[in-house]
Amino acid sequence: MVWAGSNLASYAMAEEAILQLAEQKISARRIRHQVAQVGEARLAERDRAVAQLQTMELPARRRGSASQEAPEVAVVMMDGGRYQRRDHFAARGEAKPRTARQPSSPHWRESKVGCLLSMTSAVCSDDPCPTIPDDFVHASAVQEIANMAVNTGSDGPAEDSAGLLLATAGDGPAASYKPPELQSRDVVASGQSSQEFGWQLEARARQLNFPAAERSAYVADGAKTNWRIQREHFPQATPIADLMHALSYAWSASKMDEGENTYQKWAQLIWQGDVAEVIEHLQTLQQIHGKAPEETTSDPRYHVDRALIYFGNNARHMNYPEYRRQGLPITSAHIESSVKRINRRIKGSEKFWNRTTSEAVLQLRADYLSDSNPLAPFWRRHHANQTGSNAYQHAGKKPQSA
Repeated sequence: MVWAGSNLASYAMAEEAILQLAEQKISARRIRHQVAQVGEARLAERDRAVAQLQTMELPARRRGSASQEAPEVAVVMMDGGRYQRRDHFAARGEAKPRTARQPSSPHWRESKVGCLLSMTSAVCSDDPCPTIPDDFVHASAVQEIANMAVNTGSDGPAEDSAGLLLATAGDGPAASYKPPELQSRDVVASGQSSQEFGWQLEARARQLNFPAAERSAYVADGAKTNWRIQREHFPQATPIADLMHALSYAWSASKMDEGENTYQKWAQLIWQGDVAEVIEHLQTLQQIHGKAPEETTSDPRYHVDRALIYFGNNARHMNYPEYRRQGLPITSAHIESSVKRINRRIKGSEKFWNRTTSEAVLQLRADYLSDSNPLAPFWRRHHANQTGSNAYQHAGKKPQSA
């Protein structure tokens, strides 16, 4: 019941699945109640872990947990999805007017999603791939991200398509370059504030002993919230701005330049970490054509303005040759994929959640997406704490003699 209610698109679909697969008639209402009950128990465990973390001295927080082996490369990624909440509906006539760049959407709220990736990779003496692969210059994934950049409700690129370009580069200059290999992925999701989510992400990372990893990275897009969480909760991790977002800003802004192969030149500069030169080119374009009007997103100059802001804010997180040398990831494909998987359950124009139920489903959906299978030990704890129920033995275990 909990699996179906947390992973299928709706409780009604969960009801139908259980009927077809288990030949059990269980109402959607009962499934929803069970999901909420179990989800609240998992949230209580999450909150206890956060409370314990908040009482620790800083040196203890940075040491990690000795109960688990540290990954070779610990990678934290963070992004946001979208879902609708009933408790955020504004009263009639109270919705605040928004600009053309920020359309009115009082009921849509952001879900925070984090990935904790255990990876392996080699460290090189030099940049193992100094020339950008052709797939990154002409990839449809880059154009897809760029086309969605003005849509604040965007979920990112098609699932894993952007990040897998490196792994499928073919016979080009990146054929011998091996990006970090994923060993396991854990997912954290919440509808609470970014301040609360930062603690949740750090608490789970500490349980996985991420602070003890010899190499670590924090990969995200250019949102200020992401970098604040990195500074406050993962200062030991190398901050890396997602390459695909950087290329998408360059691709959009390049349409303003009448020169040939402008995007290809900028893409190579970004790949090589020469972001300052890209900024100079953008500043020249802005001086020639001026800035876009404040209330429009259709003016081509708008993309130049946005690119200048993005590269100006994130240039210090874009030393991609050094990240490749250290064997660190340079794209956020894994978090983009995880956000999409979370959204499959909670996002929809017909889906409206209350605060408590949505938080329970976000927690359980993230648990089921985690390779460490955190629900397996939880179920043992949960059943042991139940009253008025039988304690069943695991299949295959011999009963103890009286």
